[in-house]
Order: sequence, then C-alpha cells, then structure tokens
Amino acid sequence: MKTRWTSRRRVEAALNHQEPDRVPLSMTITEIPYVRLREFLGLPPDPDLRPNRFGEVNPGLDLIKILGFDTISIKLGSPEKNLTPPPAIDGTQYDPWGVGRKRVELEGGAFLLEVTYSPFERLDPEEINLETYPWPDPNDRGFTTGLEERAQNLYNQTDLALIGRFGGTIMEQAIFLRGYEQWMMDLISYPEFSSKLMNRIADIQITLDEAGIKAAGKYLSIFKASGEDLGMQDRPMFSQKTWQEIIRPIIHRRLMAARQSLDRYGADHVKLMLHSDGAIRTFILDLIEDGVEVLDPIQTSAAGMDVDVLKRDFGDNLVFHGAIDTQQVLPSGTPEQVKAEVVRILNALGPGGGLILGPVHNVQPDVPPENLAAMCQAVLDHGCYPL
Repeated sequence: MKTRWTSRRRVEAALNHQEPDRVPLSMTITEIPYVRLREFLGLPPDPDLRPNRFGEVNPGLDLIKILGFDTISIKLGSPEKNLTPPPAIDGTQYDPWGVGRKRVELEGGAFLLEVTYSPFERLDPEEINLETYPWPDPNDRGFTTGLEERAQNLYNQTDLALIGRFGGTIMEQAIFLRGYEQWMMDLISYPEFSSKLMNRIADIQITLDEAGIKAAGKYLSIFKASGEDLGMQDRPMFSQKTWQEIIRPIIHRRLMAARQSLDRYGADHVKLMLHSDGAIRTFILDLIEDGVEVLDPIQTSAAGMDVDVLKRDFGDNLVFHGAIDTQQVLPSGTPEQVKAEVVRILNALGPGGGLILGPVHNVQPDVPPENLAAMCQAVLDHGCYPL
C-alpha cells in the first residue's frame, strides 16, 4: 500500500530535487479574481477576506483543498505603533516609510497604488541624512504578535508547506524613496550614496526577516526573501559593473543573514527563495552562488528565459517556482491553451523534481477563473510522476 503524499512532503521532495507523487502547485492572488474563483467553484464568500494594501489575499483553505494547492504564505502582522499620517485631502496615502501613493482604478476592477510622493526625490545626496530620517521601527512587537501561534496552527492543522514572507523589498523601496528616474541615475552618478541608502533599507528588512524567522522559521518549508526585480522584459536592468559592485553585495548580505537566522532558530531545512521578474538569466549563476535555492517566478515571456535551457543549465542547483505566463496565456488563452502550456512547463522543468508550478505573478482581475481551474486540473491530470 502506497504512503499518502501530504502537500508538505510533496513540496519538500521537489525542493530537494526528488520526484514526489506529482508536481506541487502554488499561487498568490488578488481580491477580485479570488472572489470570482470562489464563485466559479461554488464556494461561499470568504469570511476572512482581508486584502492587503496592494490587493493580495490569503486564499481560504477550502479553495486550496479543492484546487490542489500545496503551499500557503505566512507574513508579519501590523506594527503596534502606527505612525502613518492620515490620507491627504487629494487622496494621497502615506506609508510608514514616508512614501505617498494615490489609488488609480483600472478597467475590470483592478487598481494600482501609484507613487506620487518620494521624500528624497528632489534632494541632492549631500542633503539627505540617512541617520536622522524617521525610518520604520523593525523591532515593533506588533510585527510578530501571534505569528508563532499562527504558523504552528497552520503547520499542525494542515499538511500545507508554509512559505515565510517577512521583510519587504530593498531595491524597490529605494526607488519609492528616491523616485525611479533619480534612483537609476544615482547608481551611476552617486554609487556610494546608492549603496548607503539600500544598505540602510536592508538593515530594516533583515531585522524583520530575523524576527519572522525566530518566531515561525521552524514551521516553514521556504523562506522568501521578498522581491528584487533584476530584469526588464527584453534585457537585464543593470550592467554587470552595477550588478557586481552595488546590487549583488546587498542581495548577498540579505541572503546570508537569512541563512544564519534559519540555522540559528532550528530551521536549517528551509530553502531560500528569491523573487525576480524579467530577463535575469545573466544573474542566475551568481544568485545560486550567493545562496538562492528557489527562483520565483520564471517569467517565461522574457528574453533568455527559455525553460528548456534554464533546466539544462541550472536545474541541478535551482528549484523553479511559478512559470505559467500571466501576460498572455492565463488572461487571454482558452482553458485548452492553458492546459497545453502547463504540460509544456511540466515536461521542461518537472523531470527529476525541482518544480513548484504556479502563475508567474499575483493573479490579477484579467485572469478568468476557468483558466486558473484549468491550470490546476492540468497538473492533477498530467503532473504525476513519472512525467
């Protein structure tokens, strides 16, 4: 009699480059497509629906079970000391970093929180005192209040693999603070300032990472070091010089700090995941050398991200997470086209383990629920080992 595979066992086998019973499934999703997906599946409204400020929600366990997802994310709570100023008269909302945003409604019910105020944007680097700026307090107890209990409950009451997502971005936060155009120019004109700014942000994110790992690390299967988008659609975002001298040392520092925290708090089994969209092939070997074990999301539509070549060149050392296109296939394809793409990805990235399949991005309102259901069903139908 065969032993039943739990989701956690399935994911951890894939993470260790072993073939489980089938390829694991994972997904992040925003509120509107989540509500539509529940309606499509005949599920009642989710009483615990709590979208974050970017619209992302935690899927209910009933939906996870029906569709066969194998992972669930666990995150920090909110700080006790909320020092965020109230929205301005023009609708601008300020976050704990002092960045202002306005909500921009999009067709189909989606929205963006567009940055409209970057506190460092019009300042000369010599005018910016990084020591006296009112940074968020990463030691606020509210971030970890109840976190261990929530992680323990999910670990004991479900068989899902937990993905820890604690501190936020570094590069992206620097962009929000400085403004995109100015930050890109700083990398060339003021490289020392760029490094100091990102390292100051890294101090905060690493502290949050450690707090989350200390509380919940032993229950995790994957720790996700937030997101650092290194590529555009058709090329890397940075030259090799900028990558090696400015960007890579900071990402390396964060990854090393996370690994040390995982080892310190009894979570040495946990694999390190890094999120990066775009055409990033030129950086992948460096990321592996710096400790990345799982790469998310494998944007297959970007230049140089051919899945057969990625598996050939990096499959022995890297687990692939994601890989189902959210630019064309999931939003615009038919269910049959979605199934065909799933089979293509399974055959390219699945052999020998090392694949956790899911959408390339947070599912947006342009993705029909029938296509998400088709993606999951295709894995259940065609993702069983041997492939």
